[in-house]
Amino acid sequence: MTTESPTPENDAAPPAPAETPAISSGITMKNAEAVRYTRQLATIYTILGVIVVAALVGLVALVIRPGHTSSPTWSSWKPENAAVGAMTKQIADHVAATYRMTEGGGQLLAMLPTDASITNGAQKVPLRAIIVRKKPQVNEGYRALGTEKTRLYILCGLGKNCSIEGGKASQTRGRLVRREALEAALYTFKFVPSVDTVLAYMPPGPNSTSSEVLLLEKEALKEELKQPLTKTLSLKTPPLPDAEDLAEAATIDKLTLKHLFDYEYQPIETGGALIVLNPTAR
Repeated sequence: MTTESPTPENDAAPPAPAETPAISSGITMKNAEAVRYTRQLATIYTILGVIVVAALVGLVALVIRPGHTSSPTWSSWKPENAAVGAMTKQIADHVAATYRMTEGGGQLLAMLPTDASITNGAQKVPLRAIIVRKKPQVNEGYRALGTEKTRLYILCGLGKNCSIEGGKASQTRGRLVRREALEAALYTFKFVPSVDTVLAYMPPGPNSTSSEVLLLEKEALKEELKQPLTKTLSLKTPPLPDAEDLAEAATIDKLTLKHLFDYEYQPIETGGALIVLNPTAR
Protein backbone atom coordinates (compact mmCIF):
# COMPACT_ATOMS: atom_id res chain seq x y z
CA MET A 1 0.00 0.00 0.00
CA THR A 2 1.41 3.45 -1.04
CA THR A 3 2.20 5.91 1.77
CA GLU A 4 1.14 9.49 1.02
CA SER A 5 3.58 12.46 1.55
CA PRO A 6 2.52 16.04 2.42
CA THR A 7 2.33 18.37 -0.62
CA PRO A 8 2.32 22.15 -0.79
CA GLU A 9 -1.11 23.80 -0.93
CA ASN A 10 -2.44 24.33 -4.51
CA ASP A 11 0.19 21.97 -5.87
CA ALA A 12 -1.24 18.97 -7.67
CA ALA A 13 -0.12 15.56 -6.57
CA PRO A 14 1.79 13.64 -9.22
CA PRO A 15 -0.38 11.20 -11.09
CA ALA A 16 -0.04 7.59 -9.94
CA PRO A 17 0.79 5.01 -12.53
CA ALA A 18 -2.28 3.37 -14.00
CA GLU A 19 -1.31 -0.06 -12.74
CA THR A 20 -0.67 0.98 -9.14
CA PRO A 21 -4.25 0.53 -7.87
CA ALA A 22 -4.41 -2.89 -9.40
CA ILE A 23 -1.08 -3.91 -7.86
CA SER A 24 -2.01 -2.48 -4.48
CA SER A 25 -5.41 -4.18 -4.59
CA GLY A 26 -3.82 -7.52 -5.47
CA ILE A 27 -1.34 -7.37 -2.63
CA THR A 28 -4.11 -6.46 -0.21
CA MET A 29 -6.33 -9.38 -1.30
CA LYS A 30 -3.45 -11.86 -1.05
CA ASN A 31 -2.58 -10.62 2.40
CA ALA A 32 -6.20 -10.91 3.46
CA GLU A 33 -6.42 -14.47 2.12
CA ALA A 34 -3.20 -15.44 3.91
CA VAL A 35 -4.50 -14.04 7.17
CA ARG A 36 -7.79 -15.87 6.74
CA TYR A 37 -6.09 -19.23 6.02
CA THR A 38 -3.68 -18.72 8.90
CA ARG A 39 -6.58 -18.13 11.25
CA GLN A 40 -8.39 -21.22 9.96
CA LEU A 41 -5.30 -23.39 10.44
CA ALA A 42 -4.79 -21.97 13.91
CA THR A 43 -8.39 -22.82 14.78
CA ILE A 44 -8.03 -26.39 13.44
CA TYR A 45 -4.78 -26.98 15.34
CA THR A 46 -6.35 -25.60 18.50
CA ILE A 47 -9.30 -27.98 18.20
CA LEU A 48 -7.00 -30.93 17.53
CA GLY A 49 -4.88 -29.97 20.51
CA VAL A 50 -7.92 -29.87 22.76
CA ILE A 51 -9.00 -33.33 21.53
CA VAL A 52 -5.55 -34.83 22.14
CA VAL A 53 -5.31 -33.32 25.61
CA ALA A 54 -8.80 -34.56 26.49
CA ALA A 55 -7.91 -38.06 25.29
CA LEU A 56 -4.72 -38.10 27.35
CA VAL A 57 -6.54 -36.86 30.43
CA GLY A 58 -9.17 -39.57 29.96
CA LEU A 59 -6.51 -42.26 29.58
CA VAL A 60 -4.66 -41.14 32.69
CA ALA A 61 -7.90 -41.02 34.67
CA LEU A 62 -8.81 -44.53 33.47
CA VAL A 63 -5.46 -45.94 34.53
CA ILE A 64 -5.02 -44.27 37.90
CA ARG A 65 -8.57 -43.81 39.11
CA PRO A 66 -9.17 -45.34 42.56
CA GLY A 67 -10.52 -48.86 42.55
CA HIS A 68 -9.65 -49.53 38.91
CA THR A 69 -8.23 -52.99 38.21
CA SER A 70 -7.35 -54.74 34.98
CA SER A 71 -9.12 -57.91 33.88
CA PRO A 72 -8.00 -60.87 36.02
CA THR A 73 -5.79 -63.48 34.41
CA TRP A 74 -7.23 -66.96 33.89
CA SER A 75 -4.55 -68.55 36.05
CA SER A 76 -1.25 -67.62 37.68
CA TRP A 77 0.51 -70.43 35.79
CA LYS A 78 0.52 -71.41 32.16
CA PRO A 79 2.64 -73.77 30.07
CA GLU A 80 5.40 -72.48 27.83
CA ASN A 81 4.59 -72.42 24.12
CA ALA A 82 5.77 -75.62 22.49
CA ALA A 83 4.50 -78.60 20.52
CA VAL A 84 1.25 -80.17 21.68
CA GLY A 85 2.97 -83.13 23.33
CA ALA A 86 5.38 -80.92 25.26
CA MET A 87 2.64 -78.56 26.43
CA THR A 88 0.37 -81.36 27.67
CA LYS A 89 3.37 -82.87 29.47
CA GLN A 90 3.93 -79.54 31.24
CA ILE A 91 0.25 -79.41 32.19
CA ALA A 92 0.22 -82.99 33.46
CA ASP A 93 3.33 -82.47 35.58
CA HIS A 94 2.08 -79.16 37.00
CA VAL A 95 -1.38 -80.45 37.93
CA ALA A 96 -0.35 -83.85 39.28
CA ALA A 97 2.30 -82.35 41.57
CA THR A 98 -0.35 -80.49 43.60
CA TYR A 99 -2.43 -83.59 44.50
CA ARG A 100 -1.07 -85.42 47.55
CA MET A 101 -1.89 -88.59 49.46
CA THR A 102 -1.35 -86.89 52.83
CA GLU A 103 -0.18 -83.52 54.14
CA GLY A 104 3.44 -83.33 52.99
CA GLY A 105 3.19 -86.87 51.62
CA GLY A 106 3.69 -88.42 48.23
CA GLN A 107 1.88 -87.61 45.02
CA LEU A 108 -1.61 -89.07 44.65
CA LEU A 109 -1.27 -90.06 41.01
CA ALA A 110 1.06 -89.85 38.05
CA MET A 111 -0.53 -88.25 34.99
CA LEU A 112 0.67 -89.50 31.62
CA PRO A 113 -0.38 -87.55 28.51
CA THR A 114 -0.43 -89.16 25.08
CA ASP A 115 -1.98 -88.82 21.64
CA ALA A 116 -5.13 -90.67 20.66
CA SER A 117 -3.70 -94.18 20.60
CA ILE A 118 -3.49 -97.34 22.71
CA THR A 119 -0.82 -99.99 23.14
CA ASN A 120 -1.55 -103.57 22.21
CA GLY A 121 1.49 -105.53 23.36
CA ALA A 122 4.40 -103.84 21.64
CA GLN A 123 2.18 -102.33 18.96
CA LYS A 124 0.77 -98.81 19.03
CA VAL A 125 -2.80 -98.72 17.73
CA PRO A 126 -4.36 -95.38 16.72
CA LEU A 127 -7.86 -94.56 17.91
CA ARG A 128 -9.85 -93.53 14.86
CA ALA A 129 -13.02 -92.36 16.58
CA ILE A 130 -14.86 -92.08 19.89
CA ILE A 131 -18.31 -93.64 19.94
CA VAL A 132 -20.54 -92.29 22.72
CA ARG A 133 -23.58 -94.45 23.35
CA LYS A 134 -26.73 -93.12 24.99
CA LYS A 135 -27.44 -96.51 26.56
CA PRO A 136 -25.03 -99.33 27.39
CA GLN A 137 -24.52 -101.77 24.51
CA VAL A 138 -27.11 -99.95 22.35
CA ASN A 139 -25.91 -98.49 19.08
CA GLU A 140 -29.04 -96.49 18.26
CA GLY A 141 -28.60 -92.74 18.58
CA TYR A 142 -24.91 -92.88 19.38
CA ARG A 143 -22.57 -89.92 18.86
CA ALA A 144 -19.29 -90.23 16.96
CA LEU A 145 -16.33 -87.92 17.63
CA GLY A 146 -13.16 -87.64 15.61
CA THR A 147 -9.81 -87.94 17.35
CA GLU A 148 -7.72 -85.43 15.37
CA LYS A 149 -7.98 -82.91 18.22
CA THR A 150 -8.02 -85.40 21.11
CA ARG A 151 -5.45 -85.90 23.87
CA LEU A 152 -5.40 -88.69 26.43
CA TYR A 153 -4.43 -88.37 30.08
CA ILE A 154 -3.79 -91.62 31.97
CA LEU A 155 -4.08 -91.19 35.75
CA CYS A 156 -2.01 -93.94 37.34
CA GLY A 157 -1.39 -94.78 40.99
CA LEU A 158 1.43 -96.86 42.46
CA GLY A 159 -0.78 -99.87 43.11
CA LYS A 160 -1.64 -102.84 40.92
CA ASN A 161 -3.02 -101.97 37.47
CA CYS A 162 -2.47 -98.25 38.21
CA SER A 163 -4.74 -98.29 41.27
CA ILE A 164 -4.06 -95.90 44.15
CA GLU A 165 -1.82 -97.54 46.72
CA GLY A 166 -2.77 -96.93 50.33
CA GLY A 167 -5.61 -95.01 51.81
CA LYS A 168 -9.22 -95.99 51.42
CA ALA A 169 -11.35 -95.87 48.31
CA SER A 170 -14.30 -93.53 48.84
CA GLN A 171 -16.68 -91.20 47.06
CA THR A 172 -14.62 -88.24 48.27
CA ARG A 173 -11.41 -89.67 46.85
CA GLY A 174 -13.12 -90.52 43.58
CA ARG A 175 -14.28 -86.92 43.28
CA LEU A 176 -10.74 -85.73 43.93
CA VAL A 177 -9.47 -87.85 41.03
CA ARG A 178 -12.15 -86.36 38.78
CA ARG A 179 -11.11 -82.90 39.97
CA GLU A 180 -7.54 -83.60 38.90
CA ALA A 181 -8.66 -84.73 35.45
CA LEU A 182 -10.97 -81.72 35.10
CA GLU A 183 -8.19 -79.30 36.03
CA ALA A 184 -5.83 -80.82 33.46
CA ALA A 185 -8.52 -80.62 30.79
CA LEU A 186 -9.26 -76.96 31.56
CA TYR A 187 -5.58 -76.02 31.28
CA THR A 188 -5.37 -77.96 28.02
CA PHE A 189 -8.40 -76.30 26.44
CA LYS A 190 -7.26 -72.86 27.58
CA PHE A 191 -3.65 -73.00 26.41
CA VAL A 192 -3.48 -75.70 23.72
CA PRO A 193 -5.89 -74.47 21.03
CA SER A 194 -5.46 -77.52 18.80
CA VAL A 195 -7.11 -79.78 21.43
CA ASP A 196 -10.87 -79.79 21.91
CA THR A 197 -11.42 -83.24 23.47
CA VAL A 198 -9.76 -84.91 26.47
CA LEU A 199 -10.12 -88.54 27.47
CA ALA A 200 -8.93 -89.06 31.03
CA TYR A 201 -8.45 -92.68 32.14
CA MET A 202 -9.38 -93.06 35.80
CA PRO A 203 -7.35 -95.38 38.07
CA PRO A 204 -9.18 -98.65 38.82
CA GLY A 205 -10.41 -99.45 42.28
CA PRO A 206 -8.45 -101.77 44.57
CA ASN A 207 -8.43 -105.38 43.32
CA SER A 208 -10.10 -104.33 40.06
CA THR A 209 -8.84 -104.73 36.52
CA SER A 210 -11.35 -102.37 34.89
CA SER A 211 -11.55 -98.61 35.07
CA GLU A 212 -13.62 -95.76 33.73
CA VAL A 213 -12.84 -92.93 31.36
CA LEU A 214 -13.85 -89.28 31.69
CA LEU A 215 -14.79 -87.57 28.41
CA LEU A 216 -14.37 -83.80 28.58
CA GLU A 217 -15.05 -81.45 25.64
CA LYS A 218 -14.07 -77.82 25.18
CA GLU A 219 -17.54 -76.81 24.01
CA ALA A 220 -19.14 -78.13 27.20
CA LEU A 221 -16.67 -76.13 29.33
CA LYS A 222 -16.75 -72.86 27.40
CA GLU A 223 -18.22 -70.89 30.30
CA GLU A 224 -15.53 -72.17 32.69
CA LEU A 225 -12.87 -71.15 30.16
CA LYS A 226 -14.17 -67.56 30.09
CA GLN A 227 -13.75 -67.02 33.83
CA PRO A 228 -10.65 -67.40 36.03
CA LEU A 229 -9.84 -70.95 37.07
CA THR A 230 -10.41 -70.04 40.72
CA LYS A 231 -14.08 -69.39 39.94
CA THR A 232 -14.46 -73.05 38.98
CA LEU A 233 -11.99 -74.63 41.41
CA SER A 234 -12.02 -72.26 44.34
CA LEU A 235 -9.56 -74.06 46.62
CA LYS A 236 -6.01 -72.81 46.18
CA THR A 237 -4.64 -76.24 47.08
CA PRO A 238 -6.49 -79.47 46.21
CA PRO A 239 -7.96 -81.19 49.29
CA LEU A 240 -6.55 -84.42 50.62
CA PRO A 241 -8.26 -87.69 49.61
CA ASP A 242 -10.13 -88.04 52.91
CA ALA A 243 -10.96 -84.34 53.42
CA GLU A 244 -14.43 -82.90 53.06
CA ASP A 245 -14.77 -81.01 49.78
CA LEU A 246 -18.06 -79.17 50.26
CA ALA A 247 -16.78 -75.98 48.64
CA GLU A 248 -16.31 -77.64 45.25
CA ALA A 249 -18.25 -80.92 45.38
CA ALA A 250 -21.34 -79.69 43.54
CA THR A 251 -19.32 -78.04 40.77
CA ILE A 252 -17.07 -81.05 40.21
CA ASP A 253 -20.01 -83.46 40.14
CA LYS A 254 -21.92 -81.22 37.72
CA LEU A 255 -19.03 -80.96 35.28
CA THR A 256 -17.83 -84.57 35.41
CA LEU A 257 -20.29 -87.20 36.65
CA LYS A 258 -22.45 -87.34 33.52
CA HIS A 259 -19.30 -87.60 31.39
CA LEU A 260 -17.95 -90.69 33.13
CA PHE A 261 -18.13 -93.89 31.05
CA ASP A 262 -17.21 -97.54 30.96
CA TYR A 263 -15.30 -98.25 27.77
CA GLU A 264 -14.28 -100.96 25.34
CA TYR A 265 -12.19 -101.10 22.19
CA GLN A 266 -13.33 -102.38 18.83
CA PRO A 267 -10.83 -103.03 16.01
CA ILE A 268 -11.70 -101.76 12.55
CA GLU A 269 -10.80 -103.43 9.25
CA THR A 270 -9.00 -100.40 7.83
CA GLY A 271 -6.59 -100.39 10.77
CA GLY A 272 -6.74 -98.85 14.19
CA ALA A 273 -9.58 -99.10 16.67
CA LEU A 274 -12.66 -97.39 18.02
CA ILE A 275 -13.15 -96.60 21.69
CA VAL A 276 -16.78 -97.18 22.59
CA LEU A 277 -18.13 -95.40 25.67
CA ASN A 278 -21.06 -96.78 27.64
CA PRO A 279 -22.83 -94.64 30.28
CA THR A 280 -21.86 -95.70 33.77
CA ALA A 281 -24.74 -96.88 35.94
CA ARG A 282 -25.04 -94.75 39.11
